[in-house]
Amino acid sequence: MENGFDLICVGGGIAGAGLATVMARAGYRCLVLESTTEFVDRTKGEWIAPWGVVETRRVGLHDDVIRARGHVITRHVGYEEDVDAAESEAQALDLGFLPDVAGPLTQRHPDLCQALFDSAAAAGAEVHRGVTVAGVETGVRPCVEWKSAEGVLRRDHARVVIGADGRNSMVRRSLGLELERDSAHHLFSGLLVDGAHEWPEDTQAIGTEGQFHYLVFPQGEGRVRLYLGFPLANKRFFAGPDGPRRFVEAFGFRSLPGADALVGATPV
Repeated sequence: MENGFDLICVGGGIAGAGLATVMARAGYRCLVLESTTEFVDRTKGEWIAPWGVVETRRVGLHDDVIRARGHVITRHVGYEEDVDAAESEAQALDLGFLPDVAGPLTQRHPDLCQALFDSAAAAGAEVHRGVTVAGVETGVRPCVEWKSAEGVLRRDHARVVIGADGRNSMVRRSLGLELERDSAHHLFSGLLVDGAHEWPEDTQAIGTEGQFHYLVFPQGEGRVRLYLGFPLANKRFFAGPDGPRRFVEAFGFRSLPGADALVGATPV
């Protein structure tokens, strides 16, 4: 079975569904192919910079982001273990430095993916989940061969094919494009927690202490995304079934005011 589209997005996450929503609203015929049946939690796509907020308004996606929680952060504090916390807080950055933008927006990655996927469908894009993409052909009429969740094989042509299917992209592999990688030297791990109601919801924090580089991004209503960066040599640091609990407990940093609110939170 073959069809013709203006745009095919392989990948229905933030990039693919966001682009398809904008294009479909502009009257173009779009096809979105997503491999998952449910968006899984990823430690990415959860913080939209103030200038990114400007772009969401420019392309008409701001309301879609807000629907996915779109929590506003207005303050940034950088902590260091050899700097007094009061001094760090006295130098806090006001994140509302752009006109009509209070600050960056935070939301859970799967929630934003789903909101944009639903928006693409509502805008008239043809959307499919649980698909398997077999390959992509280039040329005057690019083509995507894929199989639906029901096992129906299709070959669809488009004026433009977008590979928005992540770092293990089938589109990239199908076209023989090499993935550039830096040598690994640190791990960067994230955990979502609930119940951190004592953490100030308007404040994001970044700091270093000992071997760790830590980041705290509130998402509203007591939900916070925590990140830790640490040397690759300690890659087993949070391995095992009790890893999430030890991850949270690691946030008992002396340099981080309000750490108790994070240590006492519940891993999601």
